[in-house]
Amino acid sequence: MSMSDAELGALAVACGSITPDIANCLKSLVSIPSVNGIDTEAAVAEQLIAAARDLGLAADTVASDPARPNALVSWGRGPARFVLVGHMDTVATGDPSAWSSPPFAGEIHGGRVIGRGTADNKAGLACGLHTLAVLRDRGILDPDAVQVILAGVVDEESGACSTLGARYLLDQGLLQPARGAIYTYASDFVCVGHRGLLRLVLSARGEAIHSGSAAWARGEAGVNAVTGLADVLLRLEALDVPAPQHPAFAKLRCTLTPGTLFSGGQFESVVPPSAEALVDVRLMPGQTAEQILALVDAAIGEAQTVRPGLSVSVRVKNDLPAAAIPLDHPLAELAQRHAEAVTGVAWPIAGAGPANEGYMLIEAGIPTLAGFGPTGGNAHAPDEWVDVESLGRTVAIYTAIIEDYLGRD
Repeated sequence: MSMSDAELGALAVACGSITPDIANCLKSLVSIPSVNGIDTEAAVAEQLIAAARDLGLAADTVASDPARPNALVSWGRGPARFVLVGHMDTVATGDPSAWSSPPFAGEIHGGRVIGRGTADNKAGLACGLHTLAVLRDRGILDPDAVQVILAGVVDEESGACSTLGARYLLDQGLLQPARGAIYTYASDFVCVGHRGLLRLVLSARGEAIHSGSAAWARGEAGVNAVTGLADVLLRLEALDVPAPQHPAFAKLRCTLTPGTLFSGGQFESVVPPSAEALVDVRLMPGQTAEQILALVDAAIGEAQTVRPGLSVSVRVKNDLPAAAIPLDHPLAELAQRHAEAVTGVAWPIAGAGPANEGYMLIEAGIPTLAGFGPTGGNAHAPDEWVDVESLGRTVAIYTAIIEDYLGRD
């Protein structure tokens, strides 16, 4: 039996009353820097575990690398399992002067919690934590029949392919078998999946020579690796990459972005003998890395033909597939119905452009919303934020989805 709109309205009111508690939990998580590549997530995990135990929930850390522990919080002990996942690491803050308040202060301005990691992904963790407590206190689901898990994972921001976080928990059998999952990103639509991500490092080698020499002037020696690599990148930029269409990604396509990072050269008066660039590719379902690599190899071959002495090699840095559950999956339809009932806004069902670890869960056989949570914005940018009032609403929506999805008495 599905939750009625009246029941959902009462649940939303009840969850709204704990919004200040959720906001305080979020502020405590944001106040702990966990920038990937600079900080570990250990202190965030400890704070999340402490907050869970204060709510009377079972919680502990699980780690492949003891310096970077994942946090696991659970309620129930039954076979019907549902998982809420959020990552504890963040990207860097950038220039602090571009922020209206200190990036790790978690200050509230204009009804928003401002801070690095609010939308991506600590608000989802705070909402998930309180969802477990609400599920327990409501007494609708039988704890002997269900188990709901919140997983605070590490190292997502390294490229969503880390072996330390979600991948480790899946490999250890700590998340599956699960009937469903939600990756708790801030969102304004029901995300059923994401495009794939392929990142390539192109390294060019040329020949160094004094830029003022006669041999360089006569074209007898020297190969400019910087302009040679630029030639390759411009050829890639001109490509119209073929890709199959997918109903979840109707407004998206495969994008190949050459040179998101670029470095090269040796000295002001030296023809550059080396250069390196990163190429970012977003894959549609059905596309493979091999298909893209064939196009890149062709562009490299063309540039090397017209530039004798240039040598360009390719290294795959990240390779993760596109993944999505059907648009009409019961989990997506429940999320859409409950989100609209609580917020009064129709939430579309679609796939996301940026990639995340949702593919790991989907590939493990767990139907997953790869991004669904509170209202927020400016992820990876200054003044990242989450709407305070959306925190309680999100707990109500999560609670309704889980109760209806796992089955009500």
